[in-house]
Amino acid sequence: MDSESLRQLLEDGELDTLRWEDDDISLRSAASNSRLPYDKLTAQELVHFPDASDSKASTNLYLFIRNKILQLWLLEPNVELTSEDAIDQLPIPFNSDRRFVRRIHGFLQRYGFINYGNFHRLASALVLTSKRKRVIIVGAGAAGIAALKQLHFFGFEVVLLEARKRLGGRVHTYHQKDSSVVADLGAMVVTGINGNPIVTMMRQTQCTPVRITPDCPIYDEYGKLVDQRKDELVAEAFKKIGDTASYIAHTLGVTEVNGKKLSIADAYNNILEMLELRMQRRRLKYWQIYEEILEKMKQVQNEITLYKKSAVFLAEKLKSSDGSIPHTLDPDSRLEQDILRRCYRRDLGEAIKRYDAARERFRNLETTLRNLKKQEPSEVYMNQRDRRLLDFHFANLEYVSGATLEKLSLQHFDQDDEFQFTGSHMAIRDGYGDFLTRLVTSDVTAMIKQNAVVESIKYDQKGNKKIGIVNNEPYESESKKALITELQNNEETIQSTAENDRNAKKWLKWNLRMVKKQN
Repeated sequence: MDSESLRQLLEDGELDTLRWEDDDISLRSAASNSRLPYDKLTAQELVHFPDASDSKASTNLYLFIRNKILQLWLLEPNVELTSEDAIDQLPIPFNSDRRFVRRIHGFLQRYGFINYGNFHRLASALVLTSKRKRVIIVGAGAAGIAALKQLHFFGFEVVLLEARKRLGGRVHTYHQKDSSVVADLGAMVVTGINGNPIVTMMRQTQCTPVRITPDCPIYDEYGKLVDQRKDELVAEAFKKIGDTASYIAHTLGVTEVNGKKLSIADAYNNILEMLELRMQRRRLKYWQIYEEILEKMKQVQNEITLYKKSAVFLAEKLKSSDGSIPHTLDPDSRLEQDILRRCYRRDLGEAIKRYDAARERFRNLETTLRNLKKQEPSEVYMNQRDRRLLDFHFANLEYVSGATLEKLSLQHFDQDDEFQFTGSHMAIRDGYGDFLTRLVTSDVTAMIKQNAVVESIKYDQKGNKKIGIVNNEPYESESKKALITELQNNEETIQSTAENDRNAKKWLKWNLRMVKKQN
């Protein structure tokens, strides 16, 4: 039965791939643990398998085969899963289109979803050419070792150059003499286990995971526990600073100033200065409003004083005129006195009314001033104690990045955020360094050259010759491909002009210095 016949069966409803109840949970788990959605194709898969999106039946067929292959690999990651093994273990009729299964298997293998880490190889090298292509890897940290393993599996001739006399890069495990005590001095945490390939490789190397409690109490310089609310506020400020830095780099596109690329330290310091400036502007605005209220209170107080004096004056006048009007006065004078007394009474009432209104306005201004005093901004954006707490988060970022903030690129420091793993964080009982050492098996040991310091990289039209010195002797090697596993902003080591050199993609000329260094 070919793939078209199988798809027709699915469309007619005679076969439902979604009702393999005994496999459904395991297939979902396999997809999740491989960083792929269970019930849909990723954008990358759609590019490679446009035919899988022709119909719902085609999509379901692809997803079942893909998830089943992932399940088969995760069930036994110590042995290579070949395409023929996958075909044999797929239930009939899902294995009828052998070419389609091989395509899916090849895609999963090419992009590292299966057959990675330490496993027993069953098939020959994948790259079959008259002359094996050579790749040079700079740096024997976790990334360099993983690349070495995978490229070697793909059939490339690989050379790995490491400056130190040990492997692991920023992973370094201390082993106490005559004791089983170990301590990771560098990277030590497996950050999230859901879909993390390191968990699979830990199974391959028989490393024991140890769960890390999510609680992280912080103590001040006096050994006292930092208030949880204060810790949360500073942590939130740290997150906002990071989000702002990411916005500046990726939304505004500001990654350099006057030709100089910005580091995380540059961005964070500038953001903190801007936050401090904003705080001082808020204080300025606050005191301007404060001054306006005081000025209004002064004006109202003057009005109160004026109305009070007017009321007292009118009250005295009214009191002096409250006596009976003498009968000896002529009618006109008596009328004038009566009108004057009525005016005093009216003006007194108006003065008292305005006095009461002014007093009410004054009380309202007093209330406004009291409320304003409660909202007074801090004298600084962050006081010394809070800044020490923020510095802890900066130091922790340096720790997890393996470099100071001055050496981390603003443009690239958060490029892996969308690929972060969920789930519990783990440590490795025997140390992260022991885990990486176990990954370096005998078949790749000879490909690693330690004490090899790469000083610079230059591009040349003439060829791809790398020139260096080993033990004071000339050293030559040829390669058209190079993989740099260095820090994202380590321009002191990598002097690259690829963006401006049209020949950079064709030729590489390396200046190397291979020196004996003490660890």
